[in-house]
Amino acid sequence: MAGKKSKTDVSARLGAKNLGKNCRLCGKAIDIVMSVTAKGKKSMRRICCGE
Repeated sequence: MAGKKSKTDVSARLGAKNLGKNCRLCGKAIDIVMSVTAKGKKSMRRICCGE
């Protein structure tokens, strides 16, 4: 079957993945860090623009 298109469109997935990497307010890259509370609970936080 010549010309058969792949079910997974890699370029579309890369475009969607790259949309969430920049800050919506300033446009800079977002740093993702793990913070731990005093009780030991872990959570992932996105840091940018002093938030």
